[in-house]
This record gives sequence, C-alpha cells and structure tokens, in this order.
Amino acid sequence: MTLPDSALQVIGGAMVLLLLWLLRPLVRGGLSWIRARRTPPPPPRDPQDEWKLREEAHRRDVLRPGLLHVAFDRESVSLGDDSEEHWRLLMFEENLPLSAVLDRPIFRVLASVPGGQATWLLELREDLRTPQHSAAGELERPGLVRVTPLAVVAQQWSAPRLLHADVPVSRLMGATLHARYLGRQDPAEVAASPHPIREEETVSSAAYDEAQVGANDRVMIRVRPHPPGTAGQAPPSATRRPRSS
Repeated sequence: MTLPDSALQVIGGAMVLLLLWLLRPLVRGGLSWIRARRTPPPPPRDPQDEWKLREEAHRRDVLRPGLLHVAFDRESVSLGDDSEEHWRLLMFEENLPLSAVLDRPIFRVLASVPGGQATWLLELREDLRTPQHSAAGELERPGLVRVTPLAVVAQQWSAPRLLHADVPVSRLMGATLHARYLGRQDPAEVAASPHPIREEETVSSAAYDEAQVGANDRVMIRVRPHPPGTAGQAPPSATRRPRSS
C-alpha cells in the first residue's frame, strides 16, 4: 500500500525539523565562531593608564573635604631607611579613638623590621614656641615643643599599650604624631617604664603648611570594626607588669 503524497510530505517535513533540531548546537557554535572572528579582541590595557586611574582615585579619596588630618613622622630603622622621607599626613573619615588608630592601621606608615621584633614609642609633639630665623635663614632662637608619650606599639603585638587615657584623633590635630624606634627592646618593659611629659628645644616646628602637602604624602587610615567581644582587648604579651615598690 502506497502512502498518499500528502502523508509523505508531512513525514518529510517532520524529518527535516527533527534534523534541524538535532543540528541546533552545531549551528549556534558556528555562529558564535563567526561572530568571534568578526569581533576584534580588545586592545591590551596600558599599565601607565592603569596607574593614572589609581592615582586619580587616590587623589579623589584623600583630597576631599571634611577629613581629619594628623601629621606623622617616624625615625629610621636602618642606614638604608635614611634615604626616604618618612613624614606623612594621616587622613581620617571619622573621629576615631587613638587606641583604634594605633592598632594594625598604624603599620601602614611604620616600617616592618625583618624578624617581626620592633618596638616603637609614639609621642605627641606640640609647639609651645616656634623657632625664629633671621632674614639670612640662620637660627636666632630655637623652638620649644611639649612631648607627650602616648603609647607603645610593637610589631609582635596585635594592639597598642596606651600610656595615658585614650583620646580621639582630633586631639592630635595641629601637632605631630612622632614614632621613636627602639629596636628590639622588650615592649612590655618599655611600657612599664615611666614616661613623663617633657619639654624640648628644637630647630623645627611641629606645625605644617597643608598647602605644601601633596596627594602622595597623604595616607588614608580606615579602621575595620572589631569582632563582637574583642574590641579594646590587649594582647597577652602586653599585660602590664606590677611595679616593684
């Protein structure tokens, strides 16, 4: 029995549709390959352009208004370290407590010493009298600064040891936060020693002209929130030793 032509046409059409459905992945892959051949690859990114974008982002970040500014300086840790300028202007988005600032964030501007054993004494230097110079630039009268020891910071500690009551960073504005490098001295012994407030004569002022501070000398200091129940905890190695009478 021979099928009518109409039935053969229906069966043939169904077979063609089935064949097209089975070949669909191959057709899509071929079209994608053709598009890929026609679309030129993106040009390689110029490292100089990437650096410029990062520098522009840094300038927008640290030059925007409303930030708190604290001048910072530190001593050199080696002869090779003397070749670099250590003065920086620390930038804060909020009036953080000093204890939070002298935690891990301060190591953005402190030098890391090989071996992980480095002790720093953080002091606040405030002008009581600015130095006076003659028209020829010669020093006529030295300045006078009040030096207030604030905290001991150690590379091997996870938190600072405050030497006085905690204060907000706004208390440091207009002065200089100075880091004295004490090498590998035991930070617990340094913290247990007396640190009176003193006055020193100096040939340089603790003040600075913000208009002369470039964007690359400004460092944004941000503090991550502590996990619940850990804020303000001192490291076990930083436990204060009782003083002998």
